[in-house]
This record gives sequence, structure tokens and C-alpha cells, in this order.
Amino acid sequence: MSAVAKKITTTELGTESLHLVHEILVLDAFLAKPLEQSRYQSITRDFVSDLLNVLGMEMLGELGIFPAVDQREPGWSFIQPITTSHVSAHYFENPGRRPHIRIDAYSCASIDWNALIRVCHEHFELDEWCACFIDRQLDHPRQRSVVELAGLGGCVNSEIVLSQQPSLRHGANQ
Repeated sequence: MSAVAKKITTTELGTESLHLVHEILVLDAFLAKPLEQSRYQSITRDFVSDLLNVLGMEMLGELGIFPAVDQREPGWSFIQPITTSHVSAHYFENPGRRPHIRIDAYSCASIDWNALIRVCHEHFELDEWCACFIDRQLDHPRQRSVVELAGLGGCVNSEIVLSQQPSLRHGANQ
């Protein structure tokens, strides 16, 4: 994990306000093999359960799973609202092309992208992938940052800091 993405605690217990950490991992991955379409609901539920355990977050609402209606792009999508955040994904299995998945994991708890990638690999057998980690602070002492990631399977092979900027401190009381 890069120095830019070193994490702090999600909440400060014993204070009057809750201090949220706003981070998102956007993952685009080819898969080693197609997923079993007949099991799309159980595949999704198992993945979301394990992902929430890694994030340390809880469901805020029901898991929505939506099979594709346009069979030129067969697959499914899902969205899971979680405490002050969400996880969503879109799986595509185009005939004659490599199956792929696109996952957005937005969390108000700190994200350990290595752990997230491992969970994604355990459930989807990632092949080549790229991701973008965005630390989107407004009023936190930590800098805002964007880190480009790339890897194969469950391994992160490249981390490149694309941007760093100070948070907007004047918004702390608004």
C-alpha cells in the first residue's frame, strides 16, 4: 500500500460528530473464465457478504440484482447500499469476447485495496485488471488523492499516484 493511501480510523469514538472517510475503488477486470450464469444470484450474494466483511460495513438496504435485458450484452448488474455508501458491479459475457466485470466499491470506511482485490479474485477469478483508488476527502486533514492500480489475479503489480491535492478545510463546519 502506498504512503498516499495509509489509512486512519473511520470514526472518532467519544466525540460529538462522526468523521467519515470517503474512498472508492473502481475496478475493471477481465476474468479467467465465464461465471455460471444460472448461479448469478448466489454468486452476487456471496461476493457482497465477503466484501462487506472486508470493508467492515453493513447493509443499508436490500441487495438489488438485475439480469441483463439486452442479450447483446448478457450478464447482470447489482447494487448494494451500505452504511453511507454503496457497492455496485456489472458483469458482461459477450460471445467471442473475454468475460469481464466492473466494480465500484465506495466506502465511508477505509479501503484496503489489496484485501478488496483478493476478495474479487476469490469470487470471480480475475485475470488482467486495472483499477483506480480515489480518496475523496473534503474536510479531512488527509490529502485527496488518486492512485492508478494494475494487476493480474489477486496481485497488485503496479501503483502509480496520479494526483494529490489538499482537502477543503473550510468546509469542515458546513
